[in-house]
Amino acid sequence: MVRLGPVFSAAAISLGLFAAGCGENAPKRTILDAAAIYAEHEGLLQSIRAAYPGPYEDFTRIPARDPADHNRMDADFLKFLRDEIPVEFIDFFPIGDSGKDELDVVLWRYQAGHRWNTVSLVYFSMAMTFAEGEENMRAFDRCDGNVLEWLQRQSRNGSASAFCHINDHWLAYQKVE
Repeated sequence: MVRLGPVFSAAAISLGLFAAGCGENAPKRTILDAAAIYAEHEGLLQSIRAAYPGPYEDFTRIPARDPADHNRMDADFLKFLRDEIPVEFIDFFPIGDSGKDELDVVLWRYQAGHRWNTVSLVYFSMAMTFAEGEENMRAFDRCDGNVLEWLQRQSRNGSASAFCHINDHWLAYQKVE
């Protein structure tokens, strides 16, 4: 029989508490965590676009909002993704009448205090430019601590949204409202 020392036992208990979520004390995920998931699972995230290539004609969600619209292929694909990464849902959007698309892979939605956070990875079929001067939304060229500092500072005055570029088509996103 193998005996595990007290250090390993303490580490195992800590890991168990972390995994359980610990309610309000659970670590809250951020836009930087989303960028890290993309870096670790790039091929898996690319498979979403391969499975649902577009162009999208209407808004669609997996899992479907209406249970009557659920289908086996979507359920199996979502299970396949959830075996590797956290995914709450995926939204598919047409971008106007351009024939271009957006897909939004929502990884986490959580409440921190009285504020709601949404953290996701967003794919744009065309490179997006963002208008300068919007006070409550900003796009960053890199996913780093500057994004979190801006979100924290800006969200004090209300809702704030930030994107950070991962590559030409994928961005990490966080909204605090």
